[in-house]
Amino acid sequence: MAPSQYTGQNSYEGERRPRDEAAPDTKLFVGNISWGCSDKELAETFGQHGNVLNAVVLKDRETGRSRGFGFVTMSSPEEASVAVTAMDGQTLDGRQLRVNLANSRS
Repeated sequence: MAPSQYTGQNSYEGERRPRDEAAPDTKLFVGNISWGCSDKELAETFGQHGNVLNAVVLKDRETGRSRGFGFVTMSSPEEASVAVTAMDGQTLDGRQLRVNLANSRS
């Protein structure tokens, strides 16, 4: 079977799309994000609790509107743990965040 080939925006040929290679104990799921929250705002908020390698608010492909959740990758498992403890249940833009370690999609 041929390996996946990137063919354009969000499009892959082959069976599987490449996965994020972040260690599972550094990637956080952030739920209940406000519709207006940006990647930058999410990174700045979590950056108060450690070094953020990546932060993304997922958006609907058709409308470009936030889907209300995202992922933040911290630089170490210790920083990820601190961020979960500090941010779970906190309010951002009037919404109470749900933060926990992201589950792998295996």
